This record gives sequence, structure tokens and C-alpha cells, in this order.
Amino acid sequence: MRNRMIKKEFWTSHRILSIQIPERLLFIGMFNMADDEGVLKNSPLQIKATIFPVDSKITLGVVQEYIKNILGVGLIELNKEKTLIRICKWKDHQRIDKKTPSKYDFKKVIQEHSKSPPRIVQESSIPKERKEKERNIKEIKEKKDVQDKTLELFNSFYSLYPRKQDKKRAYTAFNNLTKANQKLCIEGVTIYVQWLKVNNIVDKTLIKLPTTYINGEHWNDELDTTVIKQPDKVEFKLDATGNSVIAYCSKCSISDFYDPFKVHTMDSKCCNGMLLNTKPNVDMQPEPEVTTNTFVKLSDIMDKYQ
Repeated sequence: MRNRMIKKEFWTSHRILSIQIPERLLFIGMFNMADDEGVLKNSPLQIKATIFPVDSKITLGVVQEYIKNILGVGLIELNKEKTLIRICKWKDHQRIDKKTPSKYDFKKVIQEHSKSPPRIVQESSIPKERKEKERNIKEIKEKKDVQDKTLELFNSFYSLYPRKQDKKRAYTAFNNLTKANQKLCIEGVTIYVQWLKVNNIVDKTLIKLPTTYINGEHWNDELDTTVIKQPDKVEFKLDATGNSVIAYCSKCSISDFYDPFKVHTMDSKCCNGMLLNTKPNVDMQPEPEVTTNTFVKLSDIMDKYQ
């Protein structure tokens, strides 16, 4: 056993942080067991007896697993026969005066075009501070993703909404909605816009503010968007002056002159009938009513010839 030094960078090294605390302790113990060349025997039994002599819970199998994990992160390496362990970058970390040559012949295994498979570090082996930091970063990223998605949905809503006013408050109200209501809100805008069009509402003051629409959940309103087809206007013929139109009464067929801008809302001057642009067929007069079972008094006949 030899006295060795531990540099301050040891505690923040990413390789050291990726192994468990007992594994770090075993790795430090290897410093004391290694010779001046950083080499020691690959003997789990000897390592266990030297570093964990009275720790009954740390068995020989546990020590073997620790060595395997330390090897996996590249802190140590094995010789060809796997009988020796050499601490990596030994000369960079240990300054030894009057160095004693190693009695071991360490021959490193050279593997061409190959890399050690990455070690999967369990969450339980990651330091608490590091886990907390990673968790915070993950939460911040997830929160940003949610905000970006909400902003995207709001922009879709705002681009469709017919009244662009008080955008900041509208976004706050939209952000307070559930995801399901955000989608219903966007779908409801298209129906609301159609309803405004059908009812010919173009005055912006008569259109709800976007904040009012969202807070009131007006996508639940029952709006009738049925388009009622307007009857075609009848075209009347102008008179010779071009200032009036000629229209015919639907009852008596008499023509007259009428104001071209009011003719569609007027009745005929003669009979208050409907105005037509052509003369109606009124040649067929109704037959006179025939009275049946009529009795004539004799006195009435005699009075006629007196």
C-alpha cells in the first residue's frame, strides 16, 4: 500500500460522476494498491480484503461488478490476459519521486476498429444534484414545448377572428383554457364568422372582443348559419324619358309610370295590386254567377207592365 494524491478535479470529473459512490471509493483504493506505474493485480478477492475488509454487505460478486463498471467508463484498463489492472492516465494525476519500476509486464490489448459499448447508467447511480439539474432542464423544456404549442394554436385562432383587438389579454385567456377547449374555440370561430356573414354584420363594434368570446366560451352558442336565398329582382322597362319605368297592375292590367328605385316595393296605383313587368292575361273574364231556384212574384210582373 502506498500513499497517493487525489486532485480536486477528481470530484467533478464526468467519468467519476457516472459511477456510484462505493465504486468511487474502490477506485480511490486502487490508487493505494497500485505500484508506481499504476498497475495492480486483477484480483477481486484481494481488492475486497484490502479496501472493504469488514463490509459484509459488499461481497466478492459486488466487487467484481464494481470493477466491471469502473472499466466500462474508461477509468481503468485490463491487460491481454485480464490478470492485471492499470489505472488510466496515471502519470497525469500522480507525481512520484524516486519511482520504483513495476514488476509486472502489462501488455495492453489493441482492438482495431472497435469501441467499448456505452455503459447504461441507472438513475439510482447518478448523484442527487445531477438528477435534480437534469429534471429541472427536462421540466423547462417540456414547459417551453407546451407554451410553443399553445402560442401556435392561439395564432391560428387570432388569424381567423374577425376583430383584432386586445391580443395580449386574449392570449392570457386562451392559455387558461384546457387543450380540448382550445381546439373547440378555434373550430367555433369559423361558425361565428359564418354567422356574421349571413347576418351581414360588418360593424366591428357589434362583433365580440376576442377576450369576451374566449372567457364566455361562446363556441357553445347555437348560431343559425342557414343562408336564405333572396328572390331575384324583376327588371322593369324604362319609359322614353328614362326617368320612370312602366309597370302593369296584376288585377286590371292597366299600365302606369313608377319610380324605378321604389317600384319593387310599391303596389299599383289603380287597384293596389302587384306590379308586373309585362301585361297580364286578363281577357278571360269570370262567368256571371247563376242563381238557381229563383222565384218571381206575380205582383212584380204586373207592376212592370202597368
